[in-house]
Amino acid sequence: MKIDIEQCRENDKIKDLISKSGLPIKYIKILNRISDTIYINSINYNVSIDKNIIKLLLISSKPENKNGVYNTISLTNILYRIKELELNNNELKTICKTNNNMLEVQMELQNL
Repeated sequence: MKIDIEQCRENDKIKDLISKSGLPIKYIKILNRISDTIYINSINYNVSIDKNIIKLLLISSKPENKNGVYNTISLTNILYRIKELELNNNELKTICKTNNNMLEVQMELQNL
């Protein structure tokens, strides 16, 4: 995934990308909720959407802005929110993995 630093700093750009993804409205709303949670918790991040696979690349916590360095409370809040959304939406399957010392949250929308 290409990291667009300007996009990471502006939540509106990411929300615009999500809204133009072509996903059903239900999933756009879910992604916007996750996006807001990430932004509120001061994490630099990026999003890529390819058909039914969504990748959220959590890059770093603000203000340090060092790739792979996160505030533990912020990261916990984000992962809790994602877990909560996954529990309420059976068609949403999530895995987390590291990618160049950053955390990638991969969400698969099943039954699209």
